[in-house]
Amino acid sequence: MMEQRHTIVPIFLSAVCLMAVAVYSCAVNPVTGKSELSIVSFSEEEEAALGVQAYVPAVQQQGGFYRDREMEEYVQEVGMRIARASHRPNLNYRYRVLNSSVPNAFALPGGFIVINRGLLVGLSSEAEMAAVLGHETGHVTAKHSLAGYQRAIAGNLLLAGVAVAAGGGQGVQQLSGITAALIENGFTRDQEREADWLGIDYMVKAGYNPDGAVRLQEFFFRQLEGGKNPMWAEGLFRTHPFSKERLDNARARIAQRYPDTVKNPNYTFNETAFRQKTALLREAQKAYDVADQGDRLFKDKRYDEALVKYREAGRMAPGQAPFPSSAGQVHLVRKDYGAAERDFQKAIELDGEFFEPRLLIGALRYQQKDYRAAIPELERSMELLPTKQGAAMLSKSYEAVGDAAKAKKYAEMAK
Repeated sequence: MMEQRHTIVPIFLSAVCLMAVAVYSCAVNPVTGKSELSIVSFSEEEEAALGVQAYVPAVQQQGGFYRDREMEEYVQEVGMRIARASHRPNLNYRYRVLNSSVPNAFALPGGFIVINRGLLVGLSSEAEMAAVLGHETGHVTAKHSLAGYQRAIAGNLLLAGVAVAAGGGQGVQQLSGITAALIENGFTRDQEREADWLGIDYMVKAGYNPDGAVRLQEFFFRQLEGGKNPMWAEGLFRTHPFSKERLDNARARIAQRYPDTVKNPNYTFNETAFRQKTALLREAQKAYDVADQGDRLFKDKRYDEALVKYREAGRMAPGQAPFPSSAGQVHLVRKDYGAAERDFQKAIELDGEFFEPRLLIGALRYQQKDYRAAIPELERSMELLPTKQGAAMLSKSYEAVGDAAKAKKYAEMAK
C-alpha cells in the first residue's frame, strides 16, 4: 500500500502541473525586461478597468479624498511631470491625496496613484514628493500589481486543479476578491527596488534632483529606527517593505547613473514652493490630530469629550467634511436625530463623494423608520463603498416599502 501511494502522488502532482502549464505561460515585461507569469493579457483599457474596480472602495474605506483644490492640482501637476517621463506616458494618470493620517501611498493598475495626507505632511521638498510619486508610478509602469494579480489567479487555478483531481467538484475560482486585494498585497523586495530605481530615473528626466529620493529614504529610515512612529507599521511599511539596503541601493543608483546631477542647479528640490503649496495642509493636519484624539475617545465611549474634540477640529479647519460627520455620529449614538442630521448634511455639502455621512444619514432615517427617505442615501453610500451594514438596512427598507426583489438582492449582499 505504501508503494502504491508513492506512485499515485507523483502522477497526481504531474496532472495538476500539466493543467497549470496548459492554462498559463510567461511573458517578458517590456519595462523591466523580466519574464513573468501571464495567465490573462490586459489591454490598457482593461488594466484601467481593473484598477478602478479597487480604487473607489479603497479610497472611501480609508477616508476619502483630502479636499483642497489647489493642493489636488499641485499633486496632479507634479505627478504628470513624472508620468510624462515614464515608460508609459499615455496612461490616464490620476494623482490624488487621500484623507488619512496614516503615512502611506499606493498605486493601482491603470495609473491610479494616491499619497496620504499623513505621509505628505512629513516631506520637506517637492523633490521628495516627486520621489514618492515616481516610485508609485514605477509600480504602475512595471505592472507590479498586475503581477500579484496573475500569481493570485495561478494559485486559484492550481487549487481548482487539486479540487478536481481529488474529486471535490467545487470550483475554487473566487476571483471577485482578488481585485479588492490589489490594494492589500505587499510588494516583494525586488519590486520595491525596481520601483525605487524607476522612480529615480523618472524624477531626473522630469528635472528633479535625485538626492530627493535619498532624502526620502533617509526619512523612512528615521521612522523605522526603534519603532519611532508605530503608524508607519500599519501604513507604508506594511505594503512597502523597507530596509537599509533600499537606502544604500538608492545612493548607489545615483552615484552610478547620475553623478553630475546632484550638484547641478538645473535639477531642483523646489523646497520653497513645496512649503508654500502645502501650508494649508499642514494647518489642517493640526485639526486632524485633534480629531484623531476624538476618534480614540469615541471608541472608548467617552462621547462628550469626543464631541468637544470634533467641534474644535471643525473650527480649526471648517472646510473638512470628516469633522461634522464624526460629530453627527456622536449625536446619532445619543439618538439626537435633529443635531445628527444637521451635521451629516453639512458634511455632505462639503464633500458629496464621501460615503460615511451618506451611510450615517441613511442609518438615521432607518432608525426613524422613514424607509423611503433612507433608501436613496443608503444606495448612494453603497455606490461609493459597498458595506454589509448598508446592504442590511437597504434590505429591510425595501421590505418595508414592499419591494421584495430588491429586499432579497440586498439581503444576499448583507450575508
